[in-house]
Amino acid sequence: MSAPSHLAGMPSVNNAAASSCDRINAIIESAVPDMPAKLSPKEKKVWHHVTAALLEYGLVHRTDGLALTVICRTFVDWVEATEQLDKYKAENGGNYITESANGYRTPHPLYYVARDHKKSLLQWLPEAALTIPSFQKIKGSSIDSPQGNLFDDPIEAFKNKKAGLGMRLVK
Repeated sequence: MSAPSHLAGMPSVNNAAASSCDRINAIIESAVPDMPAKLSPKEKKVWHHVTAALLEYGLVHRTDGLALTVICRTFVDWVEATEQLDKYKAENGGNYITESANGYRTPHPLYYVARDHKKSLLQWLPEAALTIPSFQKIKGSSIDSPQGNLFDDPIEAFKNKKAGLGMRLVK
């Protein structure tokens, strides 16, 4: 007897259809993923903004939900920590250095919270093409490519270039 699987509720994969799929000419549908976790109203606002922007350029897929959840939560936490640190600085003459009972001077703990959230955010943003360098890398521009027309859509040009090379199309 086998133990009941925790994956029993997951949709099954049709292996026959998957193996017969034309992987070279497959079209990857761009779709906003479902939110995999409950988000706060602020996090939902960021979620809708980010997913709408990524969908506009065809850079979001239904499997991106987990990474986007981490990004939205981390961004909101970073903004809140930064706002609290700014409030502390305003209340203390523009300084976030605190002094302990024995005279040891150190940055306020909010400084470290904001720093850590920022560091985490900067690690996650490129994973979702939310930085200019990561967007450029996905777009496929190179140093020796000729200067493009300012009025051409760079995403459409990228899709056409990839289609011309026989790679998967992003719809």
